[in-house]
Amino acid sequence: MVTLFLRHFQIPLDDEPFVQVKRSFAIGAGAVTSFGYRKDRNAQWLKKDALPPQDERTPSPPPQRDDSALITEVLSDLRGLRTYVGECFDSLDNRFARMDIRLTQLEEDVGYIRQSFDHPPPPPPS
Repeated sequence: MVTLFLRHFQIPLDDEPFVQVKRSFAIGAGAVTSFGYRKDRNAQWLKKDALPPQDERTPSPPPQRDDSALITEVLSDLRGLRTYVGECFDSLDNRFARMDIRLTQLEEDVGYIRQSFDHPPPPPPS
């Protein structure tokens, strides 16, 4: 690595003796970490404050939408909800109306049965 650097800046190396790198010359991972570096998923050393590659990052938040578009969407959803709830209440009104008709018919039937057995009908609720 140093050789490549020196060659890049055209520093002559012809008179320099070649020295084989020994294991004892290697810098340990603890030392490199103490200089402010960390290894990424690909085992490459990066500065600790450097942004990780996109695949290592946590998912980015969804893009922010225009406030007016968001308000329009919320209002549209509220209108849809109001329509749905209105339809549910209309359905309940129809059911209650049918139940009211049935109860009226049942009261008339009970009144007829009481008359048939000569029992006076109960007083109407007040």
